[in-house]
Amino acid sequence: MIIMVRKMISMMVSLGLILTVLSACASNSGNNAEPSQSASNTPSESATPEGTNAGTGNPADLKADLTWFGLMGPEQFEERYNQYIKQKFPNINITYINQTDEQKLEQIIASGTQIDMFLSSAGELREDYVPANMALDLTPLLEKHDVDISTIEPAYLEPVKIDGNVNLLPITDNKFVMYYNKGIFDRFGVKYPWDGMTWDEALELSKQITRNEGGKQYIGLWMSPKHYLRVAQNSAGFIDPETNKATVYNDQWKFIFDNIFYNFTRDPGLQKRAGEEWLAHKDFNKEFLVGMYVYTSGWMQSADTSLAMDWDIAAVPTFKDMPEVNTQPYATYVGISALSKNQDAAMQVLKFLISEEYQTIISKKGMITPLTTQSVRDAAFADYPFASEKNIGALFYGKPAPSRVLTRFDELVIENALDQDAVRQIAMGKLDVNTALRNAEELANKLIQEQLAQN
Repeated sequence: MIIMVRKMISMMVSLGLILTVLSACASNSGNNAEPSQSASNTPSESATPEGTNAGTGNPADLKADLTWFGLMGPEQFEERYNQYIKQKFPNINITYINQTDEQKLEQIIASGTQIDMFLSSAGELREDYVPANMALDLTPLLEKHDVDISTIEPAYLEPVKIDGNVNLLPITDNKFVMYYNKGIFDRFGVKYPWDGMTWDEALELSKQITRNEGGKQYIGLWMSPKHYLRVAQNSAGFIDPETNKATVYNDQWKFIFDNIFYNFTRDPGLQKRAGEEWLAHKDFNKEFLVGMYVYTSGWMQSADTSLAMDWDIAAVPTFKDMPEVNTQPYATYVGISALSKNQDAAMQVLKFLISEEYQTIISKKGMITPLTTQSVRDAAFADYPFASEKNIGALFYGKPAPSRVLTRFDELVIENALDQDAVRQIAMGKLDVNTALRNAEELANKLIQEQLAQN
């Protein structure tokens, strides 16, 4: 009897050991545990830390704490992103850090805070996140989590490739359109703008409107110069990345300045007004002095307060030698930090943000999708009463221009040398295009050298 009991105990112990081993194998298989990320800024097979579950197919089972960083305000982040992420992934907790003058990226990193995901533009990727060693080649994670990026318009991916590798994914775009005030066109009996109109044709419409009447200086067409410079349709760059020298005194930029900033500002009354008070948004949407205005689609999200009562849009005019070529992408991107220990969970969230499910939701709310999926595009501004009355199709006219070569000094050239100086000197009739661009290049190079010296 004693011998039989001993045998039974021995069998039970052996069975328990076998079950323990099987359980451990199953646990390792489910968590997909692998070595941590190397220093090459590419993700490991899994960067999932202890206590984080990123391996299940059910979004409700995914558990993680993710810290985001970006320029967007907290309320806007909650409205555009976090409320939908929480609905999809109820067990993911997101802490959002809003960049301010007192709370910059370098200070957050120095504090030891781990950033898992970040909002970025294509330019900020090179200006901020590459120097901070946070840029991550997403390719391995995209493959691991079976993320389909084929429905993303390729023009959005090119500007965020480094050495051929995609480092960010586009979530929304601020499309450029040409707003126009029907009341002004009706007042002067001028034909409304249309999709596919060339800049030469826009100039003819502008000439029919630009005049001084009853003490009011009407202006046919204007824009936010610095915004258009960033997305010019000929994809001209600002800096030679090999030498860090400005490249604006050349035929590419002369073409843009001749055809837009010079041609549209030859009226003496307009030049006088530009010298007395520089042209601004309010001249279109508050004072109602400008007939056509090139700007981003953001105004449409607050049309009741941002636009004249009788407004509509057309596609940005094209150059006759570049038919159907629209402006370059002006997108908001999301990246995953190379320093994050939660890369698997972060990629699941990013996969959701580029899904048709999420993109349809935000498309209805007036955020322009980077997807080519027609049903998502058709949903644009569907939550707005004006959607059926306005030319919403203008948002997707033609094809985006290829992105220019981006460098970390671009904004110095755009803001200080071109927008604040060259454009204004031309519009006020003080300088010709050649002189203005030559001066701009000299100023830009001086500013670049000063910044390099500080670093």
